[in-house]
Amino acid sequence: MSARSTRFAHRIPAAAAVMLIALSLACARPHTEQPPVKPQIRMTAEAAEVYYYLVLNEAAKSNDVRLGAEAIRRLLELNPDEQIYVDAARFYGARKDIITARQIAKQGLGKYPDSFDLTMLVAESYVAEKRNPESIALLKEYIRAHPKHAEARQQLAQLMLANGMHQEAADLLRAKSPHREDPVTRYYLARALTHLKKYHEAETELRKAVKSSPEFVEAWAELAYVHELKKDYVAAEKTYEHIIEMGQSGQEIWLRLIAINIKLNHPEKALSIAKEGPEETGFYLQAATLFLDEGFPEQARELLEPLAAENNPPAEVFFHLALIAFNQDKDLPRAIELLENIPDHNPLWGKSVRFRSHLLFELKRHDDAVQLLYTGIRTDPGDREFWDLLVDQLAVLKRYDEAHEVLDKALKRWPNDGELLFSKASIYDLANEKDKAFDMMEQVITIDPEHPQALNYVGYSLADKGIHLERALVLIETALKSEPDKPFILDSLAWVHFKLGNFDLAWDAIKRTVALGAKDPVIWEHYGDIAAKLGYRSEARKGYRNAIKMTPDNIDDIKSRLRKL
Repeated sequence: MSARSTRFAHRIPAAAAVMLIALSLACARPHTEQPPVKPQIRMTAEAAEVYYYLVLNEAAKSNDVRLGAEAIRRLLELNPDEQIYVDAARFYGARKDIITARQIAKQGLGKYPDSFDLTMLVAESYVAEKRNPESIALLKEYIRAHPKHAEARQQLAQLMLANGMHQEAADLLRAKSPHREDPVTRYYLARALTHLKKYHEAETELRKAVKSSPEFVEAWAELAYVHELKKDYVAAEKTYEHIIEMGQSGQEIWLRLIAINIKLNHPEKALSIAKEGPEETGFYLQAATLFLDEGFPEQARELLEPLAAENNPPAEVFFHLALIAFNQDKDLPRAIELLENIPDHNPLWGKSVRFRSHLLFELKRHDDAVQLLYTGIRTDPGDREFWDLLVDQLAVLKRYDEAHEVLDKALKRWPNDGELLFSKASIYDLANEKDKAFDMMEQVITIDPEHPQALNYVGYSLADKGIHLERALVLIETALKSEPDKPFILDSLAWVHFKLGNFDLAWDAIKRTVALGAKDPVIWEHYGDIAAKLGYRSEARKGYRNAIKMTPDNIDDIKSRLRKL
């Protein structure tokens, strides 16, 4: 029986109470599609109201909207007071019928314009439809009419904070009111001030909030967070410890305390805190992740290995341990063994397969690595990363025909995909089929006119051949708009200017290229050629010598140019 029906129960005679028990039992029977029958026993209005509240409760339990609608109609006929409108709107709101819920709440507000509950129901219906400005406007109007209503201010402040209106929320909560010094008001004001980076003011409000309400856990947690933002990690640590001592902390507080100690470079203390925290697998897993993210794999291992020994541990346990085996222990076979524990129905399976394939490739087990990726594609052909990694591995193995077969199948699934076509062009280039590579790169540009790598390839190819140089310059400059600091594209710019006879511009571009730390013999060869053309003999020697150190294919030709200097 709801709080509303309890309100009426004490006013009903014993005989009526017996009758209502029977009626309530009848309501509890499995519902059929027949509409509810109006009780044939003559009842007072109060007894009928209790009866239809019982019907409404039953409708809510069984999620029977038709039964609930009939009960609401009868209740509004009998006694349309404020609470009935509230309960009716909540019934529809709980069933995601936002429009009906709002209509009933607005009808109620027509009769009870001072009702905060009905105002909030209308406001919440706007929020559910992401009509936040209307919700905010409604609550502002209510506060204008009821300036002393603390909860209305707090609800409006929450809504403003959720919508990034931090200054407006702060102004609202700072305003003079009977509840200005209420700890909840101070808490929301502090949150607004924190977003505004006014940490000292936020701390002041929070300290006053917890002083007047020492058990206000949310305010303590916000205070600890403000300490973190101020980089006062010692104060943050003490505050989190205090929250835990209060005995009201959830996992998040324990995790924040662990994170603080990691930042303070106290990994062993952080590990001790983790072991004292909630004895839940999810908590240990999150704590281990904190250690891994901050570069403390041994502490993570100490938390993860006991989890791996349990029945059906989460897949993340094996994945994290595999990362430790790979990065820390350099034990690739052990990492593979751990990853094999991740089942194919788990969301981490695809990632684990790619990781295993990479490890197998590192171990020179090339066929196993490739076959594992084929298995991945058969199992989940929509996972694009399987296809990309497989093509990369086949390219490294110089299995170019097989790579083309894979790409052709991928292109049937993703027709005219610019990246797949770029990969196909790249395979042609690696196989020294330059004309096919060039034509395919032209296709990529047609599909994606701003693809920087394809633009650069076509532009540099034209420049290297000394043809269509004006078009080559346009292509390369377009590529640089997307990736202005890519050494290879800057080198192409230098080379097309060199071919155009713009030697000063070529020199500026090649200097920018080598300043980015480029380690490619072709770039240094270009550096030498451009410097030699400008008469910068020492710089030309520098360029050729750096190119020779990298043992390019045309090393004899570069040595010849160096001798001529």
